[in-house]
Amino acid sequence: MFFYLQLYKWCLDAIARDPQLSKHECLLEALGTQGMSSDESDPEEPGRSATYPRIYPQWHSQQLLTFLWQLDVIIEKIHASPVGRCKRGGNPLRIRPHTSKYNTTAAAPIRFPRNCYDKDWLDSLPAWSKAALQAKDIDYKFSDTDGAFAPMTQ
Repeated sequence: MFFYLQLYKWCLDAIARDPQLSKHECLLEALGTQGMSSDESDPEEPGRSATYPRIYPQWHSQQLLTFLWQLDVIIEKIHASPVGRCKRGGNPLRIRPHTSKYNTTAAAPIRFPRNCYDKDWLDSLPAWSKAALQAKDIDYKFSDTDGAFAPMTQ
């Protein structure tokens, strides 16, 4: 659970540092820690770095995953060369490669725009689950080339 919280904080920090991404702060806050990918340790990887393949919540849409991957790049840059302090040594590097693995038990947040949910996952839900999910019948604008902006409000 600790890493979910740390990753979530790093994503919030990345959003705060990038003026182009700050408009997505409400989306990230609504995702919370349950929207973060989990890790699976890989003890077979020798050397100084530790490999933790990412496992994504099955409900994540490709658009949402792409947005979170953009944050990952910013987070890696922030932590590669910290400004104003020495980088702490001794800890192994944490390598988090993308995988095609999904967490089928991850809880999906309710009242998100429909394009935040994976369409196949959404279509596979029974009617009562879809009703409980309360997916908004709008699309979230992940980039300036997407359709109308769908702000995240509760």
